[in-house]
Amino acid sequence: MIVHLFEDQKFVDNTIINFDSQSVDLNKYIVFSNTKDLKYVSSTDRVLVLPNSSYKLDFELIYKECQLLIIHFLTPIKLYILKHKPPHVKVLWSVWGGDAYDHFQKQDFFEQLTQNIQKESIYQRLRFSKLYSLYHLIRYRVKPLKKQSNLLNKIDFISTVLPYEFESINKEFNLSLKYIDFNYSVNKFKKSLSINLGNSIIIGNSATLSNNHLDVFEIVKNIKSKIVVPLSYGAYGYEDYKEKIISKGNRLFGDNFHAIEHFLPIQDYDKILMSSNTMIMYHIRQQALGNIYMALFFGMRVFLNKKSITYKYLKDEGILVFDLKKESELVGVELDEYQKDINRDLVIKLQGADAIDRKIRGIVSLHGSLSKA
Repeated sequence: MIVHLFEDQKFVDNTIINFDSQSVDLNKYIVFSNTKDLKYVSSTDRVLVLPNSSYKLDFELIYKECQLLIIHFLTPIKLYILKHKPPHVKVLWSVWGGDAYDHFQKQDFFEQLTQNIQKESIYQRLRFSKLYSLYHLIRYRVKPLKKQSNLLNKIDFISTVLPYEFESINKEFNLSLKYIDFNYSVNKFKKSLSINLGNSIIIGNSATLSNNHLDVFEIVKNIKSKIVVPLSYGAYGYEDYKEKIISKGNRLFGDNFHAIEHFLPIQDYDKILMSSNTMIMYHIRQQALGNIYMALFFGMRVFLNKKSITYKYLKDEGILVFDLKKESELVGVELDEYQKDINRDLVIKLQGADAIDRKIRGIVSLHGSLSKA
């Protein structure tokens, strides 16, 4: 059996659909939550909801009949579960981004104006302190990820959102994990008709420092278009950061500034995308790939940070993305139909139904080989 470990997150429903399309009986889905009333997961008939506490775990329930354990985003409770892994169980760590990058020793993911906020953050200063390690150990019964190399060595396989991330994560944590080609799909993209876009500009995907919002604002501060900034979620303490971004956005853009402060169903978010012709994702670390692929599929012009691994990967794949710092004069300028078609075709190649099904089949085959071993 393949046992999947999640929290109550947006990707869970689609992941269940994708794996169940291969075999319903093969998979067991566990969601850790402090409440049975889940916010994002609607497939409640397919998930087992367990308390989000290492002090209330039932290892027998988790590992029963398990040959392959898939950790979807490595949180402290999953690290503690890993600590008690039976020897025969193999483990795949499906890295989302923050579960690895937040623990990198060198946090060089921020542009200059954002660095100023980071330096002011008490939480950011405490995260790598001995006091935080003690707090973490008491609360979760494991140390922070960087200090638990013995547990990371219990992992056998790793999947990353972009294949280019694999080597850097292995190197950072001194691992030698085998790469598995798997990532998440919010939409099994298929060929569609041309979409009539609006002229708004979307900046970022969340209320997290890695979006480098203030640095983007400085570059596009003279733009007169409607500016839409999704700020509905973020890391610990994100409310303070969100308020800083809203305050600055209102000062710079006035009535043209619109913050999204609450979670939107995917259909409503897609409408916002289609009311825009430009998306700016200025992360240095990998982030927001689902949003970026959707924007490219809709025909939007997407600006990235040239320092980012995302920019390099998409350019290498032939996708038309733009360097915000060097090509800012194109912000708000819609792609022509030929450019849109290039991007749509490549998104379908990388993230279409056939590509996603192939990757799921690869994991099912991996499980099959483990069962026969």
